[in-house]
Amino acid sequence: MRCIAFTGFLGSGKTTTILAVAQELGARGERVAIVENERGAIGVDGPYLEAQGLGVREISDSCICCDIQSNLGHTVRLLQSLYQPTWILVEASGVAHPDELANTIEDEAIPDATWSMVALIDAARFERLWPDIGGLGYLLRWQIERADLVLLTKPDAVSAEQRARILETMRAIRPAARIVPVRLNDAIGAQIVDHLEALTPC
Repeated sequence: MRCIAFTGFLGSGKTTTILAVAQELGARGERVAIVENERGAIGVDGPYLEAQGLGVREISDSCICCDIQSNLGHTVRLLQSLYQPTWILVEASGVAHPDELANTIEDEAIPDATWSMVALIDAARFERLWPDIGGLGYLLRWQIERADLVLLTKPDAVSAEQRARILETMRAIRPAARIVPVRLNDAIGAQIVDHLEALTPC
């Protein structure tokens, strides 16, 4: 069972990405479950997902990597028993600390589950947030450092020179990660799933 945790600030494209990935996996005959965190105003649309035949376990008003660490493993086990998914997609809140999420995953080790972390980085806001070393820029760094796959969203919102600087900065921090510019208004589900399958072979 592949478990993928998605991090990124509000507006970075987590919801769009998770929906695209879930739909592509469904089209490939995979069973998909989603752990939703609706701390922000916009979350994954549970009723929509259920209408698409996807199992949803909603976690509201709390951060999966902080307030309810002990429940993440329970939730994954519950989904595993109810739906027998081949993939579980976890949506972290926009201010979730990736290090704490990673520790939670390690503490809640589940047999036959392979975890990966995906960071969605908004190119349009990167150079404004990055200098904030003690605040959002700090979280941004942690998102990149903990990621197995980095999706640079809105790459067309910045110049080619800015995009090159952003990519260079991220590669210096996390050389081992795959860093992929993606336009989320394109048919991106297949592309992202291909990258995820390369990260987590089963």
